[in-house]
Amino acid sequence: MSIQRIFNVISEKDYKEHSQKTRKIVEKANSILRKPRELNERKMFWVYRVLGKDAELKIPKKHINDFQFLMMHILKKPKENRFNDLKSYYKLKEETIENLKFLLFPDKFPPGGYNEKLKKYGVEFYNPQVILKRLDFKDFIDLYALITYIPLDVKTPFLKDLIDEILSIDPIDTKISLYKKIKEIFRSLGPYEKQMVELQLKNISYYHYRLMSKGSVKGVIIDGSNVVRYNDQESIVRLVDLLDNLYIENMTFFPAIIVFDKNIEYVLKSEDDKNILKKMSEKKRIYFESPADELIVHFSNKLGYYMISQDKFNEYRFDKDKLLELRRFVDE
Repeated sequence: MSIQRIFNVISEKDYKEHSQKTRKIVEKANSILRKPRELNERKMFWVYRVLGKDAELKIPKKHINDFQFLMMHILKKPKENRFNDLKSYYKLKEETIENLKFLLFPDKFPPGGYNEKLKKYGVEFYNPQVILKRLDFKDFIDLYALITYIPLDVKTPFLKDLIDEILSIDPIDTKISLYKKIKEIFRSLGPYEKQMVELQLKNISYYHYRLMSKGSVKGVIIDGSNVVRYNDQESIVRLVDLLDNLYIENMTFFPAIIVFDKNIEYVLKSEDDKNILKKMSEKKRIYFESPADELIVHFSNKLGYYMISQDKFNEYRFDKDKLLELRRFVDE
């Protein structure tokens, strides 16, 4: 392998698609990180995609305000000692801090551990700026795309099929037994194969990445009508988005049950929304009940599932810790 091998790789169609997705993720995370006052736990998931598991495990253990303060400190004057303050406070690895520098300043700093990850191409660069020139890269986001690219070719049809199986997991339709079977197959993979699958999932669906990478999952009941009416939008799009974002800092949710009020069809204004509702109603774990609140709380008490709603359900008895506000799942 050599420089020519890299040129061959970056000319592949699959690589170009991967590179475009990667750039969107990095640029999104960069824009979030550069507004530290607006940071919240939800937005941090975009940051963790780039910083990696080390950050995802350690940063949420302390209050988000601490991270906001340290980031404002760094952005005001990005000196080495300020990065070291953050590193020491969270006990982060050096590679994580290198990724943070890259994420903040992708035109100046390469991603962490880039030379080690370039060894698969049989090359090594002692000056990262040389990489940009030799490979005609726009910035170090292109380098990040290269080192996170793992082609799934004819030699790895099993992994490609497994990724397709994972991505087919539907929180409101897939049987629990099938989910467990797929996860067992994932767990049986070797470290390299797991890394291949995780990198692909991170770029496609962070929810499905969490389903595989986190130890256990929790069941959840969604107050469908409440989500549709969130912020007076009266749109089912918010609910569709929620199904791709069923995770918070320390929990990932599967399976999901949606309970709608019986009049939900009349709340929706557009024909597109009504068609989505019709298709959704064909899934296994969709219910229509009035009042919906009663059935939502009943399921939670009976199954031990969490609930997602902006309602307080004050007239019912249930475990208050099981009620999660919708805003915790929304990128705002």
